[in-house]
Amino acid sequence: MTICGIIAEYNPFHLGHVHHLIETRRRLDPDTLLVCAMSGNFVQRGDLALLDKYERAAMAAECGADLVVELPLTAALSSAEGFAQGGVRLLAALGCSHISFGAECDDLPLLLRAASLLRAPALAPLFAAAMHAGMSYPAAVQHAASQLDSEAAALFSAPNNTLGIAYCSEAAVAGMEPLPVRRVGAGHDAPAARNGFASASYLRRLILLEFFGDDPDGWDAAAPSELCPEDWRAFLPTAAADRLAAALQQERAPMIAAFCDTALLSHLRRLGPAELKPYAPGSDGFAERLHLAIQKGCTFREVCGIAQTRRYTLAHIRRTLLRAYLDLPAALPVDPQYIRVLALGPGGAEVLRDAALPVITKPAAERRLPDALQPALQRDALSDALYTLASPTPSGRSAGTRWRKTPFVMK
Repeated sequence: MTICGIIAEYNPFHLGHVHHLIETRRRLDPDTLLVCAMSGNFVQRGDLALLDKYERAAMAAECGADLVVELPLTAALSSAEGFAQGGVRLLAALGCSHISFGAECDDLPLLLRAASLLRAPALAPLFAAAMHAGMSYPAAVQHAASQLDSEAAALFSAPNNTLGIAYCSEAAVAGMEPLPVRRVGAGHDAPAARNGFASASYLRRLILLEFFGDDPDGWDAAAPSELCPEDWRAFLPTAAADRLAAALQQERAPMIAAFCDTALLSHLRRLGPAELKPYAPGSDGFAERLHLAIQKGCTFREVCGIAQTRRYTLAHIRRTLLRAYLDLPAALPVDPQYIRVLALGPGGAEVLRDAALPVITKPAAERRLPDALQPALQRDALSDALYTLASPTPSGRSAGTRWRKTPFVMK
């Protein structure tokens, strides 16, 4: 039995994700069990997921995934390396022998060369010099790597390649075999559909444009005037489109930061530079810059824009501020301590039988788990409670619903 892991966000689940699942099974075996480690209610770009994690996991299970489990919260709000480490180690605990990922480049030997650069001792001083020169973290990695292997380093210029390289690096440590699948259609963050496929960022813009007539958060690339009046449903599989349409109609979505601006800012403004330091470590004045931006900005989006510099990308700033909001210091480990099940497909129960970590199916049962796990579980509970404050309606902002959540089970 082949078990293949996938690290994803499914924000929302679209036809490109269906292609990835189908192509993975075609390349391995039709009976391959697909296990997805998915970001929960907060995603790696430093934002709130458009739709609750259980709903997004159900979309994946309805469209071919055998098991969907939650990526550790600390990994979900980390850089590519932390995101990959938490995801790969979670998949390894579920017995995955392979990891499949979408990338702009599917040349595995070249990806492995790039991954080896991340572990090369010679990279560290080159990277440190690039950071000292004021480069952003991603730019510094590429610049340093280019001095060791310019051809392989060129891969770091594409977002999905960067994650794929990080997956390859971690897979080498975990003894998992990487399986890159070339992206089809629209590229990452592309502001238009292509060949019947659309990027998740473009779909979020279309959804928010339909719901509000605008994009209140404004994170994604194209301005509303640049968007074609397309129906986002055409780029999602039917089951996923129906589930998301029902959530929008019932006002359980979209969940966006603009709805909880007051909650975000009221907490962040209580933090001085010293209190921000655990979330923004370093001696370069980043915590002080964040503090000034928090005092000056009137919305979360404004704060992020004020704090942004050439060195600190917008995604890094958003992640840092959300970690401060959720009380997730940078020093917290990204490794999984347990496996939280979000959705079960046809072969999911079989995978869980040999899990190497405690398995959680119902939040109500968490209190019976060992004391050593309780701090991480409490952080999960707080993040879910704060996520509900982004609901479009006051009735959706209760924190109590979390304790009644159970995994979706494919009938």
